[in-house]
Amino acid sequence: FDMPREKITKQDLFSLLRTSAPHSWRELVDGLDCRSAKAITQLRKLVRGLERNGELHRDLDGRYYLPPESPSAIAAVVRKGRKLTVAGHDVIDGRRLNLREGDEVSFVATGDTLKILDVVKFSTAPLVGVLQRRGRSAYVEALGEVRGRVSLLSPPVVGSHGDTVKVTVSGRDGRGLVGEVIEVVSHDNVVEQAITSAIAAYALPDSWPDDVSKACGRLPKTVQKGRFSHRRDLTKLALVTIDGETAKDFDDAVFAARSRSGWRLVVAIADVAHYVKSGSALDREAENRGTSAYFPGHVVPMLPEVLSNGLCSLRPREQRLSLVCDMHVTQSGRVSAFDFYEAVIYSHARLTYTEVQRFQDEGIAPANCADDTAVLESLAQLFALFEVLHKSREKRGALDLATREGQLILAGGRVQAIAPMQRLMAHQLIEEAMIAANVCAARFLEAHDTPSLYRVHEPPELDKLKELRQVLAYSGVRLPDGHVAPGDLQAALDKVPTRTNAWLFAQLALRTMQQAVYTPDNNGHYGLALERYMHFTSPIRRYPDLLVHRAIKAVVSGKGEDRLPSMDALHWLGESCSTNERRAESAGWLVDAWLKCDHLLPRMGETFSGVIAAVTDFGLFVELEGYYIQGLLHVSNLGRDYFTYQPRSMSLVGESSGRKFVIGDRLKVVLAHVEPELGKIDLRLPEFSNASGGLRERRRGRSDKARSDKARSDKGRTEKGGKRRGRRR
Repeated sequence: FDMPREKITKQDLFSLLRTSAPHSWRELVDGLDCRSAKAITQLRKLVRGLERNGELHRDLDGRYYLPPESPSAIAAVVRKGRKLTVAGHDVIDGRRLNLREGDEVSFVATGDTLKILDVVKFSTAPLVGVLQRRGRSAYVEALGEVRGRVSLLSPPVVGSHGDTVKVTVSGRDGRGLVGEVIEVVSHDNVVEQAITSAIAAYALPDSWPDDVSKACGRLPKTVQKGRFSHRRDLTKLALVTIDGETAKDFDDAVFAARSRSGWRLVVAIADVAHYVKSGSALDREAENRGTSAYFPGHVVPMLPEVLSNGLCSLRPREQRLSLVCDMHVTQSGRVSAFDFYEAVIYSHARLTYTEVQRFQDEGIAPANCADDTAVLESLAQLFALFEVLHKSREKRGALDLATREGQLILAGGRVQAIAPMQRLMAHQLIEEAMIAANVCAARFLEAHDTPSLYRVHEPPELDKLKELRQVLAYSGVRLPDGHVAPGDLQAALDKVPTRTNAWLFAQLALRTMQQAVYTPDNNGHYGLALERYMHFTSPIRRYPDLLVHRAIKAVVSGKGEDRLPSMDALHWLGESCSTNERRAESAGWLVDAWLKCDHLLPRMGETFSGVIAAVTDFGLFVELEGYYIQGLLHVSNLGRDYFTYQPRSMSLVGESSGRKFVIGDRLKVVLAHVEPELGKIDLRLPEFSNASGGLRERRRGRSDKARSDKARSDKGRTEKGGKRRGRRR
């Protein structure tokens, strides 16, 4: 007869913990066969007493373990590329454990396995978050890489509810990190608060060191005529820049002319490497930043404005130093020959995408070059060239996913409207020209056996293709088994019956993608269906492009190849550049969600039209039409029914009612709750907006904390090539 255990001894507990890895509380109860309330209470008292005495420890997951016989090792958490490492080991769950670079942790390492036990000293770098006051209590909701609540040691003496604050972390309790508010992040309006908070939360460098300021003071004011006789003179060539209306850093100019067998395409790029020398103060800071970070109406540049908006920017009717990719493109859209050389150029006009598109559609010449026949002829040939380049792109099977984005219209420190972002033929024209030059850069350096950083986009992993394959099959579209070529994926997406919701299936496809990275190892570019690809066209705002420029210039001049980075250094630089790119993107997404939510805040309680953009086991992500943001319609707010998740059809189905919610369905939703600072939106169905909701779901295997953040991981996973339009390429 198996009697339940009534008394648990210290020896019983230690015997269990010596047999295997750390145990959770439930594993202790089950392992010691505690079946009665009395036994569980007695075990709880024993565990608490042993913890107080230091005879029992809890790790960061809340699991119990015996102190190691020999002291555990202690090391600092460091960042290596996109990963956190301790003593050379990757910390897989570093973000879940809320570890930060600079934390000192105790750990036990066995072979390749590393177990983090505790934080013995917290990083001195402040956390940034939003102060939440609830009566007499208060806490901070962290922003940036670390997420979750930070409990406060004492009521903050500064800051009001909703303020962005800086917190020093001093400990950890059962709920997470513990700290103290030390400063309120100052701001004058919502836009400024969002941007300033994002910059602080992601530790974006936004001030220039003294040595950088001094270096800027030594730069020439203009390109002095006659000093660059060794460069080709392209000042008479009808080069123009084509950018958005608000752009200030013009790093590329283009020209096209018809030839007997095709076209001449010239892509002239700002010669940043001439001014930013390897190892200089300017170079060190550019490497530290890695990329420019763009926000609504504000930019944190990679290079000081005297360079990014001045000496390196290809401003109209001013001579500029340039590194040129001069290509011959055949009638079939193939680059049959190309050359790289240093030049002095003269942009004949600063044009916008809108002006160039109007010229193509209506024959209306841009006002600032209406009398320049050479420029107008070049524009006409650029459009003709685009047609063959685009057909070549389709033939090789590159992805062209139908995404949609909203552009924030600001006034008075707030969002006044959200306009659809158009993708004009003029945008695509520049994209194709830039892709051609980027491929030539890779071909050129390979031909001269000179390594640099590739832009690599690897194929989707098989397990991530499974869900997409199921959803497409449910829609009557077959995606081939196994690894899928980009052309086959594009062909499948083109067959989706409901073309009005093509962007939804494009979004699903994006979720299967791996993120593009920088590396000296060429593994091709899946999204563009290219065997080799480098970033060459934006050295003003991307450090990898600057590295590629230096490598090309070393080959062209025959000097300095011995000073180029080694392969080991390039691997490190690739990781660093990829990390800094994600950091800037994440900061941008934080601001975007914050401002869109703030725009919706006055409309809480109103009903909106929406479309189901994603379905999970814990609810529906609904995109609010016209606002380009998603909110969570939690499964508990779908009515008094139990809904089960059907992965094959990506739907939630009510067991009693049979009601079905499927991706792409349109429905009305009520804006129930908005937290702008956290980018969170909660929705309800109109019929339950005044009720307490339905039955809570029985399983909650996934966290539902990320409302509007759902779409963030979909971005930056593929690229169309070309210039900045809100996406990373």
